[in-house]
Amino acid sequence: MSQTLTVEVDEVRRKFRQARQAYKDVLPKVDPALIDDFLERIDATGKEALFYTIEVFTKEGTNSEAARQYIMEKTGMVPAIFDKGTHYVTNQKLTLEILKEISDSPDVVEVRGSFCDGVGMRGAYFERRW
Repeated sequence: MSQTLTVEVDEVRRKFRQARQAYKDVLPKVDPALIDDFLERIDATGKEALFYTIEVFTKEGTNSEAARQYIMEKTGMVPAIFDKGTHYVTNQKLTLEILKEISDSPDVVEVRGSFCDGVGMRGAYFERRW
């Protein structure tokens, strides 16, 4: 393999590690696969917001009624609530700013999700990672 090719490939690896570190620094509770998928789709469409099914896992003892109200006020959507009030699922428009706000919440443990393009919510899909 040529020296130039090695340098170029190493640059891709370095930038990938930098991006993953930025994910951890800015959105530490968000699944990197969700961030990758979201960034790929907004780059491809030129849109700033897309519909995703978002699953938010919270700490034990989180006030599920207060969380439900907060989610409804922020998204206009009623969340499905699972796992004794520690797993909230919504189908909502997503932006990086919304992901940041969710990730910054002290009650949130993890955020996962998948693109749904505004098609109805399929319910809970992910399980909390321990």
